[in-house]
Amino acid sequence: MDIPLELLIVIFDFVLNPSHLAAFCLVNRAFNQFATPVLYRHIFIFPWYKYSKSKVFSLFRTLAESPHLAAYVETLEIRDFPKGISTVNQSDLSGCCVRAIRQCTNLKSCTWTKDGSIRSELLESLLNCQQLRELEINGNSAEYDPLILTQFQNLRKISLIMPSVPVLNVLPLWIKASGPTLRNLRIICKASTHVTDGLLESLSPDLLELEHLSIIGCPKVTHKGIGALVSTNRSGLLAIDLKHLSLSFDMSAFTTLCNRAQAFRRLHTITLTVPANTSMFDWTRDVYDLLSSAPLEVFQLSSMCALSDRQMAGDFWQKMVTSHGSRLKRISFHRIQTSMATLHIICSQCPRLEQLFVVAERRDLETLASSVSLARNLRTLHINYPLARNEAPISPATAMQTALLISLHCSPTLTSIGLNTQMWQVRRVVRIDENGEEHVEPILLSRENPEIPEQFLVSTM
Repeated sequence: MDIPLELLIVIFDFVLNPSHLAAFCLVNRAFNQFATPVLYRHIFIFPWYKYSKSKVFSLFRTLAESPHLAAYVETLEIRDFPKGISTVNQSDLSGCCVRAIRQCTNLKSCTWTKDGSIRSELLESLLNCQQLRELEINGNSAEYDPLILTQFQNLRKISLIMPSVPVLNVLPLWIKASGPTLRNLRIICKASTHVTDGLLESLSPDLLELEHLSIIGCPKVTHKGIGALVSTNRSGLLAIDLKHLSLSFDMSAFTTLCNRAQAFRRLHTITLTVPANTSMFDWTRDVYDLLSSAPLEVFQLSSMCALSDRQMAGDFWQKMVTSHGSRLKRISFHRIQTSMATLHIICSQCPRLEQLFVVAERRDLETLASSVSLARNLRTLHINYPLARNEAPISPATAMQTALLISLHCSPTLTSIGLNTQMWQVRRVVRIDENGEEHVEPILLSRENPEIPEQFLVSTM
């Protein structure tokens, strides 16, 4: 074999598809030695995987019976889990999971989001993972004792999905235990009335070093609760995600509080939802003022109902790109239709733009392609276009052809393109024309990366 063995480690790190890694493990002993640790380093099971539930059995049986393989696991992401099986099988599976996790001595991050699948013994087995620094769990505590959570210390990230009242009741105690090391707090609900300003205010004294904050789907949370968290922060947040909060959230008051505390002096990422029944003109003016001192790189806007960016302050986007365009790498719209004028401003005045997610009319796709051609460093482009009432979706073949035509206009840096719920990898191949001249053109392939695209993540919980 001509390839130096030490290069295999580097090569295998670029292989995204687990089935490809598994094939490399079977080539010979040398390949097996270097590919196996990469194959088991990051393990994930998603609901749309074929036979995903049977794969859960196979996975944890393998890890329980093979300590040398379990020791390779650093990230465990379980987003599906068998339910409705017999008591005996459930007990066997739970015991297998516990034994397997105890073998994962190098586990650093665990995600377990399937509702009703977490038991006390599972959490207790995770307590044995001394290197665990990130924990994302479903907050339905029907099958586990929430007090166990307070024993997890030295975590850098806590993420709670639909937390129950008992879990929220122990959250202040848990945060107090993890506060010195905690850098990332995320609470995701659908419409919980139990996450309140009072709860967040009680957490704020122990979240002085927080860097990433995400509060989603909490209609009782206003600017007061979020303000308490950001104003007591010592170093300033790096990223904040606020979606679907109270209609009483006062952006003007929040802006005043944050600017007074210089809370966003390090902020590089912000995600906001435009509240319903608000003046978009005033709201966007306040948002611009809120971000005036932020070294912003990622700006993401969503809406609770379909909107157009024409309802924003007339000079909002020009002011935003004037202040932040030299740094912006990602801009995302969700349920906010992007005018072609806005898109032209963004693509022509944000030279570092790498990721763009927009909403546009189908009739504007040709004009859109012309604008995105100006984004010379674009790597990811995703376009959502609304369908008229009773309008049938376009066929997968037509969607793919449309995406390919758009990619022809894009920078050669483009590696991923999507239309509505379909996504493709963009590869480039060399073609020889009838004159014998070589030229490069894009082709679209299925995505190799099995991880969840961010825009689809919430729907899997």
